[in-house]
Amino acid sequence: MASSKTVEATAYAAPMDGMPPPPPYQETDNRTSAHPSAGPAPSYHAGEPSLGAGFTSSGGVRFPPTLNAYLQMAFTRTFHLGERKEAPSFAARMHSGFTKNPELVLYNGPSEKDPILATATHKSLWKSRATLITVPAREGVPHDTESQNVEMACHASFKHKTYTFTADVGVGKETRREEFEWRSSHGNEVRELDGYKWGWKLVRLSGEPLGSGGDRATRTSGSTSDGHEVVAVWAHNNSMSMTKAFKFQLMGSALNGMLGERGAALALISALRIWAIELNTAAASSSAASGAAGAAAAAG
Repeated sequence: MASSKTVEATAYAAPMDGMPPPPPYQETDNRTSAHPSAGPAPSYHAGEPSLGAGFTSSGGVRFPPTLNAYLQMAFTRTFHLGERKEAPSFAARMHSGFTKNPELVLYNGPSEKDPILATATHKSLWKSRATLITVPAREGVPHDTESQNVEMACHASFKHKTYTFTADVGVGKETRREEFEWRSSHGNEVRELDGYKWGWKLVRLSGEPLGSGGDRATRTSGSTSDGHEVVAVWAHNNSMSMTKAFKFQLMGSALNGMLGERGAALALISALRIWAIELNTAAASSSAASGAAGAAAAAG
């Protein structure tokens, strides 16, 4: 039976980016960050994750606590994100990567006519593993008067893969530079996404630790084994649905608004970018397997 990633890739032919196949999903939060500290963030208690009603930024953008990505069966590269298919919060569109358009565009509303909230694309043809994320300036939002460009780097080894980025997050005078890391995981935070067995979690490497870490049975909810806060999770849809593609959830300081509109937007656009990379990889693997099977049949 085809995997959910292969089903999604078949339903939505995203552009290829030449990424190698992803490694098996494993818990990777017991590693120590090799990246320099971005400096201490303002001290506050993030607390345990609460789904609540999400938050609305000072710029008027509402981020629900959870979002599903809904593909359209029509011939289009546009899909929607929302708590329910009938009430989308955001639209997103993928481009081929061979035009001037970014490969992924996230809109602040359910239509491509709405303002752009964030974009993501490969940094260059020679650095396909590096993603350039842009959060444009927001008119009428004093602390977002300048666009922010963020580079998300992929770090891969035989067993693990992570994606890291450093960005300015927060609200108003509380804006500060922080470091984040997407880690593949099959921990409790991912499992709570309607029973998903594996996925990714966004770890806030800067700021105050949430407890002392440890194994899953003893550590603080919403924290990693090395004591960092988990601020978002996402996973592929674990059913064979051809339209409901993946599920995303904000947590902790991203959900309660402490990371601001840009923090939430960066969490969402970076999750979508990794999801698109994995769809491309699954499509490439499926195509290669079909080609090999066809060649073997012809030879036989």
